[in-house]
Amino acid sequence: MVDLIVVAAITKNEDYIDRVICSVSNHNFDKKYILLDGAPDGKLKTHYEKYRKYKKRLRKHYTDFIIIEYDECIYYRKILEKFINENYASEEGGVAKNLLIIQDDVLLDDFNLEKVLETKADFNECKILYFRENRLRCNHWFNVIDDSQELIKTHGWSERAYLITKENLIDILNNLPHKGGCKGKFIEYYYKNMMQRKTWQTITDEEQLQYWQKWGCYEHKLIHHKHLVAKR
Repeated sequence: MVDLIVVAAITKNEDYIDRVICSVSNHNFDKKYILLDGAPDGKLKTHYEKYRKYKKRLRKHYTDFIIIEYDECIYYRKILEKFINENYASEEGGVAKNLLIIQDDVLLDDFNLEKVLETKADFNECKILYFRENRLRCNHWFNVIDDSQELIKTHGWSERAYLITKENLIDILNNLPHKGGCKGKFIEYYYKNMMQRKTWQTITDEEQLQYWQKWGCYEHKLIHHKHLVAKR
């Protein structure tokens, strides 16, 4: 059982979310959610009105989705934290064990979801199975640990599109510090920040793997995403 979660926000590219949803429309999901962040403070009144109409259109056209709107602008990480804490085991049955989480400006390659879940299950240490961008790897960001198998074990990951269980998601979120003021930080930021520290270059491979075990990051070799880079 898999739920789809599309994390969305105010955008100037209002057709991107349609393309995103279309890119995963061949999959059978138990439930489908769109999480809509509130508009940031300081946006012009016209932007608020445009965003209101955008959300109204989504409610009209995506009746098969559960659409959750947040009044305040709480940004990506806090949206997921709030959502998973409120829906982990709600009276309606809660979210499914497996979650495909995707941002509202990311297109996924076509793939067989059931087979990918089976592959993920074969890797006992895999907590996050992400789909990287369809361009050359950034060496400072995704450091390969082992690429000898179907999934690539990596330091670093991309949270734009990934599979994770609800247990692993809540565990990772609960073990991250809250930094960055009102905007907070993306979840992936903490891994990147760790690898950019001077201490990362001086600790042993074993110590680096101990940090990796908190995340369990694997990349799929064949399935990638395209980032449309929405303007906010």
